[in-house]
Amino acid sequence: MLGMARSLCAALMLAILGACQGPGDTLNAPLVRGADGAADFGANYGFELVSSGRTGEHLVLLAFSGGGKRSAAFAHGALEGMRRMPVGRTTLLDQVDYISAVSGGSFPAVHYGLYREDSFSTFREDFLDRDINAYIYGTYLLPWHWEWVVRSDVGTNDRMARVYDTLMFRGATFGDLARRGPPLVSVNATDIANGVPFPFLGTTFGLICSDLNAFPLARAVAASNGFPVLFSAITLRNHADRCGTARPRTAPPREWSDLDGEAERRAQFARLAERYADPARQPWVHLLDGGISDNLALRGLLYIFLRLQDEPEALRSLASRTRRVIVISVDGEAAQDPQIARQRSFGGLSQILGAVSGTQIDAYNFETRLVMRRQVADVVERLRAERCRTATRVEQRNCRDVDGAFVHLSLADVGDESLRTRLQMIPTGLTIPRADVDALLEQGINAVTGNARIRELLAADVSQLSAARDAR
Repeated sequence: MLGMARSLCAALMLAILGACQGPGDTLNAPLVRGADGAADFGANYGFELVSSGRTGEHLVLLAFSGGGKRSAAFAHGALEGMRRMPVGRTTLLDQVDYISAVSGGSFPAVHYGLYREDSFSTFREDFLDRDINAYIYGTYLLPWHWEWVVRSDVGTNDRMARVYDTLMFRGATFGDLARRGPPLVSVNATDIANGVPFPFLGTTFGLICSDLNAFPLARAVAASNGFPVLFSAITLRNHADRCGTARPRTAPPREWSDLDGEAERRAQFARLAERYADPARQPWVHLLDGGISDNLALRGLLYIFLRLQDEPEALRSLASRTRRVIVISVDGEAAQDPQIARQRSFGGLSQILGAVSGTQIDAYNFETRLVMRRQVADVVERLRAERCRTATRVEQRNCRDVDGAFVHLSLADVGDESLRTRLQMIPTGLTIPRADVDALLEQGINAVTGNARIRELLAADVSQLSAARDAR
């Protein structure tokens, strides 16, 4: 009798867990084929990093850092600040071409990309004011959410992907994001087997011959927020064998694999492409928190500038209309805990993980910011040179009117010391008090609207200058 009861309980548990499985648990689909039967790489969302159809004179690229809900609120405030900054008859937010986001920053980036203006009235209710940590606790403590215990192909982050989908994304896919048009939104995770960023973009998915348009936004956000130990990986199947030897046109050339020195980033991406090209070597791609490899979400933007250096046609197209290059890093990272050095004992899993990952992230970020400053300065000079090369005699006097900057907006720059300390010490989790949300939103707005360099770049109406120049 006891054995029968146990069997019935086990059967009931499996039935309950099976009912909990949602459509978001399915693996990524292979790439669709065009009318000619060939893999249609160009149909994938984000295949072109910077749209060739841009008409504005500002190239504006954003990067939202990791840092849980602290970073999410700060980044959402920054979006509101851009919404309040006029650029001619539009706003700075209207000029944004590309948003690269990682971990906590992926929530406001994808929410805005999907809902646009409505995001400013719904994001707080959908995410910022919700107790997301309660769903994490429920994943571990409530038996009806334990499908990850009895099924090897389901993990704790599959459950969180369904939570994010229910609360925010409501079944939306990258195909829905594509239909919204610019700006392009790149969600970045980490390919944990190779220790490199994995952006959810057309080129990356093309390398594994997979259909990004059909992929749920919630699963990409879950992958980007998959903090190790706490969450399992989001796993993709490598379908590269279905594409044969075909590769996306935007894939890194094979010869990049042999580069070194200053070109190491090109080589890293090219070597990764070679790994993905062989499914026998890497049949699966396991994705965890994007902050492991790039907590500022800047490395994806660096690839845009590398592309411009190697594609003269893309540079010429950009030079024909671009007068301002603005890269804004919205950095909601926490400060290192100063109390560690004052304690006799140092231990505890969360304290060790936080200190070690924070030290690694700081080292990466310092180098990445320096490289990004150099890249922006380089692309501005290249655009000037290209414009002067093709300018008429009348235009020569104005051909160097391109300007640009890398602007780093950080909680470390909050002027009030007590407020700065309070905000930086907010734990990197997915539930924070509403008062802290209010303060972070306000600081995000102020960081943008009060930034002298951004205001300087936008002070002159570039369209009016161009019209006056053309009339001469």
